[in-house]
Amino acid sequence: MRRPHRAAALAGAVLLAATIGAASVAPAVTGASSAAALASPAADIVVDAGSGRVLVGDAIHTPLHPASTAKIMTALTAVERLCPGATVTANARDAAVETMRIGLPVNKPWPFDQMMASMMMVSANDAAYAIAETVGGSLDGFANDLAATAHQLGLRDSTLSDPAGLDDNTSFRGGPTMSAYDLAIATRNALTVPDIARWAAMHEYSFVDPSGVSHHLVNHNRMLPGGGNDYPGAIGFKTGFTSRAQHTLVAVATRNGRTLIAVVLGVPDSGYAEAASLLDAGFATPANAPGTGVTLPAVAVSQCSDRAADQSAFAKLGGAAVTTGSSVVTVPASIPVLDSPPPAATASARTESASANGAHHSSGLLSTRNIVVLLLLVAAALIAVRRRAVKRQRAIRLARRRQRISAMRSGGLPVVDGRYRAGTRIGPPVESHVRVHSARRPARNHGRS
Repeated sequence: MRRPHRAAALAGAVLLAATIGAASVAPAVTGASSAAALASPAADIVVDAGSGRVLVGDAIHTPLHPASTAKIMTALTAVERLCPGATVTANARDAAVETMRIGLPVNKPWPFDQMMASMMMVSANDAAYAIAETVGGSLDGFANDLAATAHQLGLRDSTLSDPAGLDDNTSFRGGPTMSAYDLAIATRNALTVPDIARWAAMHEYSFVDPSGVSHHLVNHNRMLPGGGNDYPGAIGFKTGFTSRAQHTLVAVATRNGRTLIAVVLGVPDSGYAEAASLLDAGFATPANAPGTGVTLPAVAVSQCSDRAADQSAFAKLGGAAVTTGSSVVTVPASIPVLDSPPPAATASARTESASANGAHHSSGLLSTRNIVVLLLLVAAALIAVRRRAVKRQRAIRLARRRQRISAMRSGGLPVVDGRYRAGTRIGPPVESHVRVHSARRPARNHGRS
């Protein structure tokens, strides 16, 4: 069951953070949305990517249709089995899958990185299907690969099937279901893979495909710098929408060396406002806060490139070949988001640094967005108080006017020279019940003394 007034609680956390730290006001920037526009997702979670601690969550283990955010698991499963430099080939079914499509020619190899960019940036369904069938040999084979990767990473609530996240009558096996908790696990692992994370963080990318066709991709995630719903420190990750799932969103942001993951599922609108509020609430908590007491499993992604390097090094020592798929990589608690941040992420970092140096502006408690929200709420409160005061004064004046009229009619007002003297009189003159008589003159004595 959804907790009541969820949006109000998150807005209160943002307001509290801004109230505690607001010592100066910086110029306004374009934010994801105001707290008043928050939606009510079917499930949500915010996680500290470094420690894995769940800071905020609601219905975190409820399996829901994830729409295209399921492509994060498709990407993770692919990088475990396809090394950089590999090619992907689409068959007729892949090329004809419902939109969004990048427009793959049938039976023509494409570079794996172009496929990954198309899938992660513009959510190309034909790219997801082509990757799945290239990796697994068929959609059934890739579903088994997805299940193996999910088990390795520690997912617990998901049933994975369609590699694109489709869930209508054209989808494979009716489409996947995932919980917010499992999507946070998948995203935390994907952040450690530059071949995934860099496309999730990139705002625009252009390339020429093997057929000679030029493509210009603009990331569907509008929380990235330049996306229109910019969120300070945003570095991706994935959007999604189907009629059945509604809007879904995984958003990741980094501030002051701290990376948070927010997941919202089943949102009637874009989900940007809810994700921004979750991230704000997360950044407002201390870095060592215990949160809900729940912690994600350790990162365990096993990249093909890492295994290939291990195998090569081991072979030089005269050892046996390493079995593909048997390696489990556990990274330190401090997760490197990107080894080489893409231009979009670098520009965002420079913008935040300039703001901090020029205006003593912190992107945590003193973020411009928090201060703007605080000022708007304070202004709204002052307007409401003023309106109440005006209404009260008006009511007092009307009550006094009615009392005066009543007193006039009952004769309870002071009378001078036969008329009321109580200010402006309303209505026709009312005759006083007090009569004023002139004094009698004393009788003259006509007799003589």
